Amino acid sequence: MITSEQWGTFLHQCLMRRIDAAEFKDLSKLLSQRYPIMENALLDVLLEIRLATGIKWDPLIPLYIDCLCKTGKVQISVVLTSLLKHSSIHDKPQSPSSEAAQSKKSPNCYTLMTDIRVIQDAMLSVSTGSTPKTFREAVSIFSALVDWIQAVVSWHNRHMGSTQQAGGLMGSPDAVSLFESLGILLTVLSGSTGKGVEVLSSDSHEALRIKLGQALSAYLPLCTELSLPIRNRLDGLQKEFNLYGEPPNKSLQSMMDNVNVNALQFEASVMDGPVINSRAGLYVYINAMLVGRPLVDDSMLLNYLNNRFGGHYDVLVEEVITAAFDVLSNAMYRNESSRTMFLFRSFLVNKLPSFLAAILAASMISLPMELCISHALSRLDPNTFPSFSQMFAMQGNTVLSEVRTEFLFSCASHKLIAEASIERLLGENPMQTLPVGYNKDDLVSQMNTNPERAEQLIGEIESTEGNAGAIVAAITEVIHSLCNQKETMTLKNICNSLSRRAQALDVIMLFRSPKHVLQPLCTLLDSWHWDEDQGESQPVYDEFGSILLLVLTFKYRYDLRPRDLGIMSNESFLLKLLDRGSCSQRLNDLNEKQNKNLGAWITGLFIADSIGEETMSSCSPQEFYLLIATLFNQSLGACEAGKLEFDTLKGGFEYLLEPFLLPSLIPALTWLGNHIWETEPDPTIPLKALQSLVTPSSISGDAKEIHRTVLNITARALEEQLKDIRTRHPNRTDIKPILDALEPCLSFQRTGSCHRSELDIWNTHSPGGLLGSIRSTFQGLVLWSTSPGVSMAPHSYTHRQLVAGIRMLGSMRVLSAIVDEVKMQTETGNGDLSLDIAATMVCSPLTESFTIEQNNYHPVDPHKEPLPRCSILTLRDALNIQHDNVPKVSEKDPMRAEVIVRLYRRVNAFMAPTSQMPNLDVSNIIQNMHLGVEDHGQMDLEPTGAGHGVGDDDATNLNRMLDNAAAAAAAGLDSGMGQGMGQGMGEGLDTSIDDVLNAADMAVGNPEFLDLDMEGMF
Repeated sequence: MITSEQWGTFLHQCLMRRIDAAEFKDLSKLLSQRYPIMENALLDVLLEIRLATGIKWDPLIPLYIDCLCKTGKVQISVVLTSLLKHSSIHDKPQSPSSEAAQSKKSPNCYTLMTDIRVIQDAMLSVSTGSTPKTFREAVSIFSALVDWIQAVVSWHNRHMGSTQQAGGLMGSPDAVSLFESLGILLTVLSGSTGKGVEVLSSDSHEALRIKLGQALSAYLPLCTELSLPIRNRLDGLQKEFNLYGEPPNKSLQSMMDNVNVNALQFEASVMDGPVINSRAGLYVYINAMLVGRPLVDDSMLLNYLNNRFGGHYDVLVEEVITAAFDVLSNAMYRNESSRTMFLFRSFLVNKLPSFLAAILAASMISLPMELCISHALSRLDPNTFPSFSQMFAMQGNTVLSEVRTEFLFSCASHKLIAEASIERLLGENPMQTLPVGYNKDDLVSQMNTNPERAEQLIGEIESTEGNAGAIVAAITEVIHSLCNQKETMTLKNICNSLSRRAQALDVIMLFRSPKHVLQPLCTLLDSWHWDEDQGESQPVYDEFGSILLLVLTFKYRYDLRPRDLGIMSNESFLLKLLDRGSCSQRLNDLNEKQNKNLGAWITGLFIADSIGEETMSSCSPQEFYLLIATLFNQSLGACEAGKLEFDTLKGGFEYLLEPFLLPSLIPALTWLGNHIWETEPDPTIPLKALQSLVTPSSISGDAKEIHRTVLNITARALEEQLKDIRTRHPNRTDIKPILDALEPCLSFQRTGSCHRSELDIWNTHSPGGLLGSIRSTFQGLVLWSTSPGVSMAPHSYTHRQLVAGIRMLGSMRVLSAIVDEVKMQTETGNGDLSLDIAATMVCSPLTESFTIEQNNYHPVDPHKEPLPRCSILTLRDALNIQHDNVPKVSEKDPMRAEVIVRLYRRVNAFMAPTSQMPNLDVSNIIQNMHLGVEDHGQMDLEPTGAGHGVGDDDATNLNRMLDNAAAAAAAGLDSGMGQGMGQGMGEGLDTSIDDVLNAADMAVGNPEFLDLDMEGMF
């Protein structure tokens, strides 16, 4: 009892003093050593003490709970149980205006907003594989979810009006959000984790399955009544696992257990049909490579193509060209953004000819390239790619016809065809001359002689003359050389040019892995030597900030992990910045030098109105960037306490808009957004400070581009936080102007996430919701592929749909839907065609597993860096699980079991590393790529690399890969990313804060000017 009192005092002080999560974590560890407490008792104290805050919704409560979960002090299942115990969902019925009356009567007892947020945090933990780690924990979470669903349904029934047409969930948006969040958590637990599937498939917890079925039977009708898209997902879950709330027929079950139709011999009896390479297969694969962050690894791509076409390189060339044009025309018909169109265009004009040239140069047979290209072009829809003379009579297709011409000129410049062939292939005079082809070594020499040439070439990366590969190779080599020489002045200019050209970064990713580009820069930033006698300090800050800004631009545009950036040391400055750069520190935790530096910067910004040379020379850039959140915390806290005028605060903050300091606004704005999000009850001052930094009254010309890049990086997290604040304060008028200013920057990221409008369409698809829409798309791809030689527009497709299904519903359910569709297509005579499309979907690159797959071709040294890990169950993992279950499936549904066996074989055939490629001189192809053999994202086809893949014993290695994936999911995500610096939103959909995949995992800064004295709490 005394222990509970001590924890109660501690938690009360934390809430009253608005202690941030990072500090709470440290203090709770210390207190736990002094006063150990059971997890359910700890949660009881925390959920009871929240009444002391006197506010309806305190964002610190879910942050504290999330912190306790991440430190292992409490489990998700216990959190859910305790949360329900203290939830206002148990309140007695109110009048028709129940919520308003309840809020007026006792706002302290209203818990639904807290309940929603805690459940959303649980969704994120489950979806990333952090929990459940054990079978027992999965059972406990299912049990707690059943209790929650029954409680909400009961609350709804109690609060319904006499007409049964008003009240209950119909009259409470918060209750609806809670209701839907429970359903989403259930689908994530059931579909995204191996442990969840294991529980639902187990016969040892039949009582739990019955209770879950009863809960679903009560839940689903309300979903229909409320038009919630989650209904379709749960309906599929109910059918897949037979969750109808009734005990199974034991006698029938006993009979089925005794039936054995030679299960062990079943797979050997399955005969494969003819191998068909559908037109849609490669179309899907290229779409997957380019849907978000470009996932283009030359070794992986060539291996897949070689396996797919079996060494028939003339067919390979024709099919790849056709698919690339199909992808581009599909993007036009779908009205994809100009950014997406550019990437597809650059892949076709810049990447593909250089890739084909490498194959041609290494081939030991003569390839009729002109004939291959002619055949590919003849298959294109003439309405999509009109001739030059037809363009004048048509509208909207000029760009695509230009791309066709650009592609042919690029092929000619790469010696694939003769220049004289262009006119024959176009059927007309191209009316332009062949562009001058670049040589990487010449470009390196030019940049070494004239540094300004680098900026000119960076501008040409976005051109479509086929020279991007040589430019990227040269720029990368120069960056490596400058880093080795520590020639930071020239390096600064290159980094500035790249940071402001997001599309150029996309092209770089077509030819280089991010690690190859960024590792030298990260090493330079980490080892930056600070010499107080080196001269003027401002240029040093300027150069350091420019290099750092480029690294952060890559990181946030593509949601890269530390290993993707090339960060391997736990002592890395960059790792510290990404991990806790947006978290302020207590003054008592700063050492003497940090305190001195902080005081000097505060004096310079708010008292002296300028930053003197002495201030910068005594504080290295690394030290400054790790102090910026604390600087914002202390200065804003002083203003909120009335110790600093707002105009003075604003003037000091605006000094950070100078180009040499501007990159520091990335951690600063991240801290400020977190502070605003948790500030209650009046966030006026921090909102005014945020607006002054987002829309400054004046900013220099040199700073405008840097400022836009800073907003590109921080806008998404800020938007989510501001929308949440607007929900809590609907009458505020100072939020919308900031949101309007951030809106142009929200499309900066390229992560493969779908838009909310797309998701709404897929979720409302009838029948089947999102899974039904995936099946419908699959059917369209099959139909389109039945006439591969016909000149027709491709079926409408975006790989965002499949990615959304995997991330929201889990790979097990998505794969089951694909298998169902292949089974249906087999029954109608299109089995072999549909099997190729399904196998390609399973093999398509996915951001979460791309590094794992690369490691099969470019193995890392485990003594130098950790092995890559995957945060989710992939389609291939799900297929392995279903294949292991074939004996059982064959007894109940032999046709489905046959489909699984054939699909498993086809996927293994596509993905098997080929140690020797017929008719290809591997060493020659590496030479001709000129793309850096040492690069983990590029050509490295030596047999030693292949030996780490599937190898001879496919089943053994595949099972090992599956075990590794499961272990990685249990271990969680790569450490160090997203805990600060505005990682905020998850890797999922472009939706509101209420969506599970955008549930924020935000490390918050210290919101108070005061510091917490541990001993003074009791």
